[in-house]
Amino acid sequence: MTVAAFDVLDWARAHDPGADGRRDNRLSLSSRLARFRWDGTPAVAVRAGVAPKVRLDAVVDALAWYFDVATPTDDTLHLLLGAEDGADPAALSDQLGAIGTLATSIVDGPQIRVWLLGPNGEPQHRPVRAATFDSSVVARWTEWLLTEARRPVSGLARHLVQTVDTPAFALYPKLSSKDESRPWQMRLDGLEIGRIGAESATLALATSDPTKPGEPRDTWRDVVGTEPRTVGAADLGSLRALIAELVGRWSDPEHPTAVLRHGQAEHALEAHLLTGRTRLTSATAGVLRPAGLIVSGVVRSAQFPTLWGGPPRARYLDALLADDAGRPWAIELKDQDAGGGMGAYLRHGIGQAVLYRHFISAATALDPYFAELGLGRAECKAALAFPAAAPSAAVKIDGHRRVAAAFGVEVIEFPRPGQ
Repeated sequence: MTVAAFDVLDWARAHDPGADGRRDNRLSLSSRLARFRWDGTPAVAVRAGVAPKVRLDAVVDALAWYFDVATPTDDTLHLLLGAEDGADPAALSDQLGAIGTLATSIVDGPQIRVWLLGPNGEPQHRPVRAATFDSSVVARWTEWLLTEARRPVSGLARHLVQTVDTPAFALYPKLSSKDESRPWQMRLDGLEIGRIGAESATLALATSDPTKPGEPRDTWRDVVGTEPRTVGAADLGSLRALIAELVGRWSDPEHPTAVLRHGQAEHALEAHLLTGRTRLTSATAGVLRPAGLIVSGVVRSAQFPTLWGGPPRARYLDALLADDAGRPWAIELKDQDAGGGMGAYLRHGIGQAVLYRHFISAATALDPYFAELGLGRAECKAALAFPAAAPSAAVKIDGHRRVAAAFGVEVIEFPRPGQ
């Protein structure tokens, strides 16, 4: 049997004639998820051949559906992962670690049982557990984080951050940078605009094709050009002038404290959180602050790498914040107005927050870095944060809060900068 001939929805309908594989706009569920009852128990099957992230997102999607349809006697949710024809169950092992983290992080909800469902029609139960991490990788990252937290800022880099008159400009550490002569990223409200060191700087937009239309490329071509521009200490004035011109082009004169309109809205919001210009308020912990100090113009706690499970691929946390009790907070930041909307886009951020929190709380090799920050790593909390939603979205937001509460994740709405 080929992959095309095998459809999890057909299998689901064989066990429940009422199985539904249509898109659900009310709950923001895609047609890649078949919802049904298997032996009288709520079940969601994920179609074969989907991207790995779809399988991870399916955990929170399935939970949203479960809370909508569960009866008082339901206490289990089956998650069946469609497997391709002839696929080795071990092929999904890199995803099962993250799925296991999500499934075992539920503190107020059903038990999730995970199955692999292949063309032979016989589901294989896959016991899952929370992901564990390669301590050597984490130790190496911890060394990088400590190095960047202590690296002095001197020469041209120091002069620039002392004389650029805009809170949108900051230096970010570049972990594992091989360019020791220019170790800092220059950023404008989170948008990387080049690298700088003690003696020189290079203005270069982080894009594969600077000639494509759209921001930030349109403004960049007008102000800087299409080729990287390298300047030395003698050109400090021209570098400041270019930065000021970019800021002026991307600023909103009527809302001077708003994020820069450079086309990367989420990065801009991240920058506001990381620099303390925008503060989040937790219902349980009060006002949250940036986890690291901003020393010599460097946002030291930016670019925090994490693992979700499987191969050691770094996934960068949106914002590492802290509360007055000395606990770190893993923040997954979303901007629904940037195109993601109020439904699945926000809900999937809950799962990401869970995975970030688990990495921090479980990776003991991070201890030296969190000791440097004066925070208790093992007590890490998590939140999904986004600009305050319109009243018309209240039903969707309430649904997200129910799913988030199941994982012990807080949902934080905050005033959009400039409004």
